[in-house]
Amino acid sequence: MNTTPPPVQQVHHYYYPQKSGGTAALLEVLPGLFQIFGIGHLYAGNVVTGLLIMFGYWFVLFINILLSFVFIGLFTGPLCWLIAMIASPLIAANSCNARFPAASATTRTFE
Repeated sequence: MNTTPPPVQQVHHYYYPQKSGGTAALLEVLPGLFQIFGIGHLYAGNVVTGLLIMFGYWFVLFINILLSFVFIGLFTGPLCWLIAMIASPLIAANSCNARFPAASATTRTFE
């Protein structure tokens, strides 16, 4: 009688660290002061969205610099920056909270 033990089943557990929506928003606001947006999205795990926002904003900034030669860029440049400073942190925080709901929810202990 051949009694070989059954094969061992391996279970892989992946650990995803909890990420905060507030941290994602902060990572959008602080570098945003220096015209760099998208880092909060990268932190939240949305790499493609973060890179699109980063390079897309730089493209819009370049267009506004060109428009500054006809003086309209002096108005549209700060307006685009202000819109990005408001919208990008909100989107990053909501995206992070949607992806990691346990970090944004309050925890209750039942005794």
